[in-house]
Amino acid sequence: MATSIQVSQDLHDKLKHLKERMKAKTFDELLRRLLERSRHSPRERFGAHPDMKRFAHRDESHEP
Repeated sequence: MATSIQVSQDLHDKLKHLKERMKAKTFDELLRRLLERSRHSPRERFGAHPDMKRFAHRDESHEP
């Protein structure tokens, strides 16, 4: 059963361009691929450099 979702014209244009770039035949195929890709992205890698040391607060850094 098909359904519709409402998106802005700007987002529609971006999805259409991405659909062409990824050679997806339909928007359904495009969205499925994007969801599958995000499902396989390791969460621990978002916003973190693998070799970066943990942030440490230094109370004395604000002292004159």
